[in-house]
Amino acid sequence: MLPLILASPLLAPAVAAASGTLPISPRGDGIIRSPVNAIRGPAPKLRGRQNSVEVANQDSGTRYAVEIEVGTPAQKLTLTLDTGSPDTWVNPTCATANVPSDCNSFPRFDYRKSSSFNATDVVDTIVYGIGNATIQYAYETVTIGSATIKHQVIGVAKESHRIPLGILGVSPPLQGTGDYPYVLDTMASQGLIKSRAFSLDLRGIDNPNGAIIFGGIDTGKYIGSLAKLPMLTPEQSPGGANRYYVTLTGVGLTLPDGEATRSDEIDVPVFLDSGSTISYLPTRIFEAFAESFTDGEYDPRSGFYYVPCDVADSAGSIDFYFGSKAIKVPLQDIIWQVDDDYCVLGILPGDVGLDSEYILGDSFLRAAYAVFDQDNRNIHLAQAANCGTHLVAIGSGADAVPSSTGQCTALPTPTATTDSDSATETLDVTATRAPTNTFTGTAPTVALGPGPAASRVSDSGTAGTPQATAGSSGGPGGGPNAAGRGVQVGFGAVAAFVAVHLLAWIF
Repeated sequence: MLPLILASPLLAPAVAAASGTLPISPRGDGIIRSPVNAIRGPAPKLRGRQNSVEVANQDSGTRYAVEIEVGTPAQKLTLTLDTGSPDTWVNPTCATANVPSDCNSFPRFDYRKSSSFNATDVVDTIVYGIGNATIQYAYETVTIGSATIKHQVIGVAKESHRIPLGILGVSPPLQGTGDYPYVLDTMASQGLIKSRAFSLDLRGIDNPNGAIIFGGIDTGKYIGSLAKLPMLTPEQSPGGANRYYVTLTGVGLTLPDGEATRSDEIDVPVFLDSGSTISYLPTRIFEAFAESFTDGEYDPRSGFYYVPCDVADSAGSIDFYFGSKAIKVPLQDIIWQVDDDYCVLGILPGDVGLDSEYILGDSFLRAAYAVFDQDNRNIHLAQAANCGTHLVAIGSGADAVPSSTGQCTALPTPTATTDSDSATETLDVTATRAPTNTFTGTAPTVALGPGPAASRVSDSGTAGTPQATAGSSGGPGGGPNAAGRGVQVGFGAVAAFVAVHLLAWIF
């Protein structure tokens, strides 16, 4: 999820005033592992190859969540893991969530029962691609995996819309500099990890339970070497925001018989976002993939490309290239079954709105092992697999992420093992293609996770924003009103597309 953040620069003085200088006290081995689960809820399913039984991942592929503990004594919560936003907050308003019963099925944080809760007077509004939250900031004890973080700034929602879970944000600060220490910053400053780096393993549909590892990697979860890719600067990114952007240099398709096609060299900035359900690419790339599924049908009302569901039973893949590194996404991981009769390609055009930002969301990340190194502004990618567990710590300095080779030697599904130099045909991603077949049926409701929001903040002023005063006695139920900033909600490509074409987000 990509937030549009308002008012938070005023929080910095409050952080300094309340927390002072915290001592660095290294504990443990500097590796913090926490499970990442695809949680159950109303969502589209993915097709498991030769498997008619639903896997846990299938019921909820639009949300990947982490269980954390907040407060003293600790209260267990479930938060959406989001590499597209930096803020962490709890307690969405279930009455205004898309499905209140879904929201109400998760535990909530009761600040009145926590002796370590310390509210500030800072209230902020965060706008996501679909949905928003007005939160009041506070200092609190947060436990993730084996690590307990003291004096962490989190938000407690005063109100929210269309958001069923709170969020654990692990992105860089979107404006380039942090307004207060985010979770990753505090982990490093308190000596829990050696640098601001973590690895992410979302897993494919045959392995529904993944993990996020702060300060470490797991060489039992990928094949070959990790390719080091420099993060693009905000000046190089389409929206000017500081995100996990890298350069996509090619795309291709591997057929079930092993025959592979690949595009000529391209130069497309894409960012990795665990908060986006599917991936969004330039229209011509979307059309090239769609044309490859000759029995498919394009739905101009929703923008989705419908394919026969048995396509997902094939051993092919859609391939993404980053220089010489290829990440192959099995068809079973990128074909979505939206009801009993229809399946769609897990890719949409990303350049149909005012903001053309291209995203590699969960439909890509399930096939990739990704390491996010904020300190050195690098992202490391390898083909995901699962051959055991072998944790290696991430250090500090320029070579913080170890160059350890993955212990796995075979792809997790029988996709062809051709490398980037063995494609026999060229996939043309430059031509404009009219759809050959048009979908004329009744489109089912498609449940999408929140798409991106523009990084732009309006220049409407800051009137009504409360001053930051640390340690206020009031809790989030009775503090100041929401900041009165005039918000220009410039929805990104996906949100605009979804709104215009009336796709329902049913969480």
